[in-house]
Amino acid sequence: MKVKISVIVTVYNRFEYARNILKCLINQTCTIHELIFADDGSKENLFDAVKDLIPKCNFKIKHIYQEDLGFRASKNRNNGAREAEGDILLFMDQDVIFPDNFIEKFLNDSQEGKFIFSRAINSTENEKLRIEELINLDGKYSKIYKDVDYREKIKQRKQKNNKDIFYNFLYSIKLRSRGAKIPSMIFSINKNDFIKVNGFDENFEGWGHEDDDLFNRLYKAGFASKPIFFDMPPIHMWHHHEKSKKESPNERYYRKRKEEISRKNYRCVNGYKNSSKNDNKIHLKILN
Repeated sequence: MKVKISVIVTVYNRFEYARNILKCLINQTCTIHELIFADDGSKENLFDAVKDLIPKCNFKIKHIYQEDLGFRASKNRNNGAREAEGDILLFMDQDVIFPDNFIEKFLNDSQEGKFIFSRAINSTENEKLRIEELINLDGKYSKIYKDVDYREKIKQRKQKNNKDIFYNFLYSIKLRSRGAKIPSMIFSINKNDFIKVNGFDENFEGWGHEDDDLFNRLYKAGFASKPIFFDMPPIHMWHHHEKSKKESPNERYYRKRKEEISRKNYRCVNGYKNSSKNDNKIHLKILN
């Protein structure tokens, strides 16, 4: 049976990024089963922003929308996961672009008991403007990547990759309680594994720590992580930096949960199941 992958992209306005995601997915060497835009209450109209690209897409496109009650990334991602039909969930932030073999590599490396992640290289503000020009002109990742000089950034990324591999090794021989510290910007997981830990903890509201908490629980549940690497890695589009996680309103709750999580207690209470708020203002639209 063919393995199906659902790509879940969290969005909040700035739908030029949604267009970039679609353009990258159209050029993939492997076709996804569906793309789910998980929307945290945007004021902009998603369909209007992407409707000219939809006829080029040979995969389902869904838009699940929750009311804007502040930053609710955990609930937003769980909304997408609950609607997903795929065997594999690939979570992504909206502000990344990626190479043509991106989906193929995630499909080839995915397996039960492991969650897969990739690191992106950051762009500067000027690089982002140039990338947007190139995407609108052609959309081919190879041309975009060659036009921007990322040699120094790739060296820095390799250092992080080596650290990820080392931490995962220590975790595998039980010298660390968790493996690599994973960016939630790009990661995939078998849907059954995601459900086993009850997904993202929806008690995290406001910015910060909901991703660290999920990965803490996955490691405690006995899952392993695996980084994957690309000759032309994904690019994170420049934007103003968010606050430090140390300033997050979730800091105290995260520390409390970190102490509670164990090999016997790795599920959150309010998550994929038993959602924290049975929000009647969640709407699903099929865009094609």
